[in-house]
Amino acid sequence: MDNRIELDRIFGLQKANYSPAKSPSYQERIDRLNRIEKLFRNHLDEIVATVEKDFGTRSADWGFTAEIYSPLDLIKKYQKNLKKWMKPEKTSSGWFALTGQSTYFVHESLGVIGVMAPFNAPVSLAFDPTIEAIAAGNTVMIKFSDSTPHIAALMQKLVAQYFSEEELAVVRGEVDVSIAFAAKPWDLFFFTGGTETGKKILEATGKNLTPTILELGGKSPCVVLEDTDIEESAKKIGTVRQLNAGQVCISGDYAFVPEKHLEQFIQTVQDNSADIYPSIIDNENFTSIINEREYNRITGFIDEALEAGCQVIQVNPKNENVPDLETRKIPLTIVVNPPKHLKVAQLEIFGPILTVFSYQYLDEVITHINSNAKPLALYIFGKNQKNINKIINQTSSGGVTVNDLLMHANAPEMGFGGVGPSGMGRYKGGKIGFKAFTNPKAVFKQGLMGKFTGIFFPPYKKESTRKMLRSQVGVK
Repeated sequence: MDNRIELDRIFGLQKANYSPAKSPSYQERIDRLNRIEKLFRNHLDEIVATVEKDFGTRSADWGFTAEIYSPLDLIKKYQKNLKKWMKPEKTSSGWFALTGQSTYFVHESLGVIGVMAPFNAPVSLAFDPTIEAIAAGNTVMIKFSDSTPHIAALMQKLVAQYFSEEELAVVRGEVDVSIAFAAKPWDLFFFTGGTETGKKILEATGKNLTPTILELGGKSPCVVLEDTDIEESAKKIGTVRQLNAGQVCISGDYAFVPEKHLEQFIQTVQDNSADIYPSIIDNENFTSIINEREYNRITGFIDEALEAGCQVIQVNPKNENVPDLETRKIPLTIVVNPPKHLKVAQLEIFGPILTVFSYQYLDEVITHINSNAKPLALYIFGKNQKNINKIINQTSSGGVTVNDLLMHANAPEMGFGGVGPSGMGRYKGGKIGFKAFTNPKAVFKQGLMGKFTGIFFPPYKKESTRKMLRSQVGVK
């Protein structure tokens, strides 16, 4: 089967079958959501095991958390709220409402949506936007990463069992298919992945003026304030940094720690990591790096830091021969105060390396954050609200969590997204996600004032009309 031909065929089929005049009803949308739910519930273990096959080692617990929980939770929200969200959204007409005037938004479906998923959480990051797009009345085509061929094949097969190609379909292929996929004239394109790839995606979609949502990444900082519980913050930052072997776009990429607490912070991270992962190579809970290319990229960061004479601490409780290419496992590696020119200090790491910087004054932390590209997430640990507000108000990021990690990305009704190089557009979080995949069509219904509005179209017959309009904006 030629994947490019299949892409063209299914895209043409969905385009031909979609029409605003045939936008799916509430019952049809709920039916499609219910079928996605059945797909997940009926094949839960198979999905988790297949993603693990792509990674090499990845625990079933993390597989459920990373791939299954979010889509099922999202479907529950739409089953509960979709009917309400589909209704016209009224806006205020002020006192003109007394004359019969009304204004409202109709959230109309867009059409055919393209979703391109990354490798790190391939199922949830493909189906979270797909669920919202389908709830909004669209049809969807999904392209999985070429780094996860096994789960791509499985989901293509399963989706075909539960859906017609006119509703939802999965296409597979290598880089050439991904390029062709992004270049289609979608009604909206959704991409999750790295910033550099995001630039190429935007270039491709821009040729068709395709509205595009980009969920990217960047170096998400953790700022530890002097008045925080150092051990608690160190444990959380270190633990989250190792989720999925650091292959999580909103885990803390680096940490700023008060100089006087630096040693305590680093030691706590080490002790906590050794407690969670007492072994590495044969540990089924220790996730592998997705492929050899990524493995070499991450170990290259470490090698460069060592060659530069940085303090590099490897958390290796059993003194195993790691990093290990055969299993693609890299232990948590702490790099302390690397100079700015090193890759580990410049680029998004997306792996189990935690860079730690010491500081004396909060202003130098804010200056450092603002000297880099705007991150997807920012984390603050502390009690002093004045300092917390200072960081929030004097830096820019897609979202902020205070005294924890990841939580802003899953908070109800807040939505999730980046800013600048870390992304554009927001989805998830209830109605925000629904709106992301619809067009808010503004509707103005005139009342009794319709009899009089003609006098405001030039040329004016009365000087009083001209004076009234000018006075409304303070012009004589």
